[in-house]
Amino acid sequence: MNAMRVVFIIGTPIAQVRSPVLLNEYFAKSNMNCIAAPLEVQPEHLPAFVDTIRGSGNCAGLILTIPHKAPAFHLVDSWTTRARALELVNLVRRNPDGSLAGDMVDGVGFWNNAMATGFDPAGKNIVLAGAGAAGTAIAHAFAERGGARLDVIEPETARLTALAACLQGFATEIVYGMPADFSGFEMVINASPVGMRHQPGCVFSGAALASLAKTAIVADAITEPLQTELIAAAGALGLETIDGNAMTAGQIEFMVEFFGLQ
Repeated sequence: MNAMRVVFIIGTPIAQVRSPVLLNEYFAKSNMNCIAAPLEVQPEHLPAFVDTIRGSGNCAGLILTIPHKAPAFHLVDSWTTRARALELVNLVRRNPDGSLAGDMVDGVGFWNNAMATGFDPAGKNIVLAGAGAAGTAIAHAFAERGGARLDVIEPETARLTALAACLQGFATEIVYGMPADFSGFEMVINASPVGMRHQPGCVFSGAALASLAKTAIVADAITEPLQTELIAAAGALGLETIDGNAMTAGQIEFMVEFFGLQ
């Protein structure tokens, strides 16, 4: 019998991650001899931990969450085109020879889920709060899919500079700062930490949300809690919402394929 294949989900904090639950449900339904296990890894131990899996034959790879997506990029041997463009990885695959390959599918997962509900980003205008790893990936995948306009709210200048660099060459119009109102946007997304248990609040004002068309969608990438203040406020206005499970759920099949677990 072959050894059980293991995928570690690493980060700090780790309690908020949803991928172990969703992956293990997928493995069980598919009768796969695999398990996904969350593991807290502090930033100073990341290089040593990543190096350790090179010699672990039954470790399929890693799923990375806060704060490892940027530093892990420099710890692998090869990258997909999108990971190289973003200089971020949220998946690391251990190849049979012990080499490590990275991909970044947060953006792909988010838009796959949104498109499955009937939202086509091509030609659309969206507002995005947060240009960290997840926000940058969402923005890049939006531009790849022909998005018309992206308004970005991000207080850190370095993140805005990095975002602008990875979006060069796309036709999407990039605007920086909070729009006066949201009436011209089909979707607003929170990819910032505002709304997490340790940072409660709502990144968008009630007045801004109320200015959205009734057909607009409000999305939040936060997974703990799933019912953020933003999701609750949008729901109270009768708007369609996408919670933090969506970005992970949209990645599951990509993860299984990338790790070679079929």
